[in-house]
Parts: sequence; C-alpha cells; structure tokens
Amino acid sequence: MTNRDHFHKFKRKTESKIVGEGTAKAWQTRRNFMEIDKFLELAKKLDSKKKAKKEEVEKFRKLFERFHNLNRAYLDKVAFEKAEESISSMAEAIAGTIRYLEAEITRLRNKRMKMPVENVELGEMQKVQNRNEMLIKEYLAEFSK
Repeated sequence: MTNRDHFHKFKRKTESKIVGEGTAKAWQTRRNFMEIDKFLELAKKLDSKKKAKKEEVEKFRKLFERFHNLNRAYLDKVAFEKAEESISSMAEAIAGTIRYLEAEITRLRNKRMKMPVENVELGEMQKVQNRNEMLIKEYLAEFSK
C-alpha cells in the first residue's frame, strides 16, 4: 500500500462523515415536515367538525397564542389577526412560519461567510424553531390521548 492509497482511503472516510451529518439534518427536516403535515390534518379535521368541542378549540387557540408569542419576529400582527378567523387559517399560519424559519436556517447554515449578526440570528432562529417543534409535539401528543 502506497502513501497515496492511504491518503485516498482516509479522505473517503472523512467525506462519508460529512455526508452522514448532512443526511441526519435532512432526516430531521423531513421528520419536522411530517409532523407539520399531521398537525395540518388534525386542524382540518377539527375545523371540519360542525360542532367541535369548545375545549378543543380553546386548546388550539391557546396553542396559537403561545406560538405567536414565541414567533413575534416572524409572524406579524396583521397575519396573526387574519389567522384568528378559523382553525385552518391558524394552522396554515403556524405551518407557514415554521417552513419559513426552516428555509432561513438552511440558507444561513449554507452561507460561507457570515456576518457576526447573521450568526446571532441563526442561533436565535434555531432556538425558536426548537421551541416550535416542542409546542407541536406537545399538542399532537396531548390530542392523541
């Protein structure tokens, strides 16, 4: 075995590590979108019921208010007020905001030369996105009981 062969084998191992990390992030993103889709289906079912329980509607409204409080920087007041009209519009606003955050996080992660302000923004977006995921998971777990 020559030094050249050894170097190429080593290089391949590190490349596979990098690809593996990216793949894990991609799977997490796919999982998040699947949860968002489940959430949207649940909201549509709740909205389609003529006589949905008041408790369920109130839980959804509280979830939306908590979501709005977390995402004030990304969900403006006008969109919040428009979304309060129906359950499906609230769910669409939540899903749209989560997708927007995911796209912005991906964009900033892929950017080579970041300004210090962008690093701070990226960190804040990731924190908010993690909290959003927890909110959605809590709501789905609570509703499935």
